[in-house]
Amino acid sequence: MKNHAVLLNQFGSLDNLSLGELSLSKTNDNDVVIEVYCSGISFADILVVEGKYQDNPPTPFVPGVEVSGVVIEIGEKVNNFQIGDEVVALTNWGGFSEFVKVNSKFVEIKSKEMPFDVAASMTVNYGTSYHALVERAKIQANQDILVLGASGGIGLAAIEISKAYGCRVTAVASSEEKLLACKKYGADKLILNKDNNLKSCLKNNAAGKFDIIYDPIGGQSTVDSLSFIKWQGTVLIMGFASGDIPAPPLNRILLKGCSLVGVFWGPFAKGNDDFNLECIKEINSLYDKNLIKIVKPELFPIDKFKEALLKIKNRKSIGKLCLCTNSYINKLKV
Repeated sequence: MKNHAVLLNQFGSLDNLSLGELSLSKTNDNDVVIEVYCSGISFADILVVEGKYQDNPPTPFVPGVEVSGVVIEIGEKVNNFQIGDEVVALTNWGGFSEFVKVNSKFVEIKSKEMPFDVAASMTVNYGTSYHALVERAKIQANQDILVLGASGGIGLAAIEISKAYGCRVTAVASSEEKLLACKKYGADKLILNKDNNLKSCLKNNAAGKFDIIYDPIGGQSTVDSLSFIKWQGTVLIMGFASGDIPAPPLNRILLKGCSLVGVFWGPFAKGNDDFNLECIKEINSLYDKNLIKIVKPELFPIDKFKEALLKIKNRKSIGKLCLCTNSYINKLKV
């Protein structure tokens, strides 16, 4: 089976990526082979290509950790999927391709109501945000939630899930255009952080204090956010999009009685042997009940992968970006 994919042979630069062809290895007993329609792009794909990810895979490899598509082959011990099932999957890399082999543990049926492009761009962002807010922070109705970097894929997911659980959401973003996206997906209060000074903009906008702070930015923003956490609140450490890993003063954490919770969700998280995709069923349910919209991604054909990745790297994207294969393009023409 010919399988065109985006290949990386050496870490360091997006210029090291190229379209190539590789063969799938033999299907094991617990595997599912998926014909990929769409593959979501995450900031982790940029980091791993540049050799900056927390857990870089061996080269050569194919980026992409989330896909949607159709099951075309199943292993002998797989009894919960059938050929033809429409699914989403976490791939632990390999998603930027036409076909991908995945352990069935990391595959889930797609909501019939959800388009393939939305499904592919949902798994990481909404799965991560659901895990962070519901399973780790134990979100409750009527809490005050601060979302930093709120116009990004996981930021908009955090807004929607927080609103679905009956919370008040303050969104912080770096432009008016990005804040409009946050408003579209339910944010109650919008704060512009144009000068990259979180403490000043929150103070000037009388932001108040928060039960949960959702922080994918890192750097000085993490340190500044501690001034705005409520007693025994929770700061969710989602990542370091700023490129800086902070060293927050521990006395602030002591004086606030607050918790810093690291969130690294997925089958690629070390020590996460009990990982499963049960939360995707809950996200499907929220979507089918119209409690969340799920951000519709900007689509790029797979041969335009570099354009899409650069748009994310240069912080020109709003929401999620997604690669689509020729199979999906042809499906849309029918």
